[in-house]
Amino acid sequence: MNISDTIAAIATPAGEGGLGVIRISGPRSMAIAQSLFRSGGQRPGEIKPRRLYFGTINDGNIPVDEACLVFMKAPKSYTREDTVEISCHGSPAVLRRTLKLVIAAGARMAEPGEFTKRSFLNGRIGLSQAEGVIDLIKSRSEGAARAAYNLMEGGLASRVDAVRQKLVWVLSHLEASMDFPDEDFQTAPDGEIARALDESVGRMERLIKSYDGGRFLKHGMNLAIIGKPNAGKSSLLNALLEEERAIVTHHPGTTRDLIRAEAELAGIRVELVDTAGLNPAPGEVEAEGIRRSLTAARGADAVLGLFDGSRPWEETDSRVLEEMKKSPFCIAVINKGDLPRTLRWPDNALEPVRISVKDRTGFDGLVASITAISKNVTAGGDDEPIVTRLRHREIFLRIAEDLRRAKDELKIGREVAAAGVWDALEEIKRFTGESYTEEVLEAIFTEFCVGK
Repeated sequence: MNISDTIAAIATPAGEGGLGVIRISGPRSMAIAQSLFRSGGQRPGEIKPRRLYFGTINDGNIPVDEACLVFMKAPKSYTREDTVEISCHGSPAVLRRTLKLVIAAGARMAEPGEFTKRSFLNGRIGLSQAEGVIDLIKSRSEGAARAAYNLMEGGLASRVDAVRQKLVWVLSHLEASMDFPDEDFQTAPDGEIARALDESVGRMERLIKSYDGGRFLKHGMNLAIIGKPNAGKSSLLNALLEEERAIVTHHPGTTRDLIRAEAELAGIRVELVDTAGLNPAPGEVEAEGIRRSLTAARGADAVLGLFDGSRPWEETDSRVLEEMKKSPFCIAVINKGDLPRTLRWPDNALEPVRISVKDRTGFDGLVASITAISKNVTAGGDDEPIVTRLRHREIFLRIAEDLRRAKDELKIGREVAAAGVWDALEEIKRFTGESYTEEVLEAIFTEFCVGK
């Protein structure tokens, strides 16, 4: 990749649309655009930055399409290079032809993520912010979009920078006492340095802990619904989806296989898995369905155990309770609140959510319980950033370990402790992109689509 080239790509999704955008970035952007653009049948003179011009894109003397053109002069652009965006109709044929004209005029086809990569290499954004861009593009729920926007805008980077500043302070005192041992130089005592290291470790641990919830936000949560036959599992699935996805009858054992469907609940994407009822005396086909149900439950991120509130507690209910408690996150739900309550809940440690699928009551509490799983595994309040990327979590784990080592080695000597702090600062550089390898950049930017 030669970042001195002028690059171009279609920046809008494939397919028909009312609008399509061609993005050009690099030193020849303006010259290329001027060679193709006509306004009032004439080539425009000076095109001023941040003004919208209307005209046509032309292939020689033949108009291709009406278009609007905007010029962003370096460094005030996304890439910090001269950039031109051409907006025309969103016909795939028109966009392809326009792009061919741009390339024929001296640009080359951009590689996936090359615009954002140039933004990073030119110092406009950090590496974590670049990762936030791709996460925002790929977000599939409101919660994922909020987390990605926070990452893109530097929310996580600012928290890490606060740790960096604290470590620079620690290192300055450690190094000063080593460089000027005979000078009357006042440095912080070991106890104060140890407290600063503990504080930094605590900040890292809160970010590390947030990863489980961040993973749910980014990738979605897999939630298996289990229960005995006729507890209302399929009806609950349909109610959460607000569509008739699963067959529902009064006969128990209707569901024989897994039914999977996606829903967005309070900003979180949830894959719901309806399972076969845990019948104590199943037939051959039903037994296979139960086996698949248990496999799905044991592999799910969370399990929702559904109980029939209109029937007395049975041995099958105990089995459902036992299976759901094997999950790291579980929700107990008592259904059929529209009927006389017969079930006596046996577990004082687990508070059930009471609903009626038939009357659509109790669903706010149920949705709150589902989304709380994501919130409960994160640390801090609503203003705390959430870690959604494994790369970040692994870096933060190494930082925390380096600082714990530094604190332990402070008892041996300041020179030894300083080495651990230096290692932590190097890890922070890997997070921000101040220190990187081509392999890391390739892994990140190949996630991007062409045109971003």
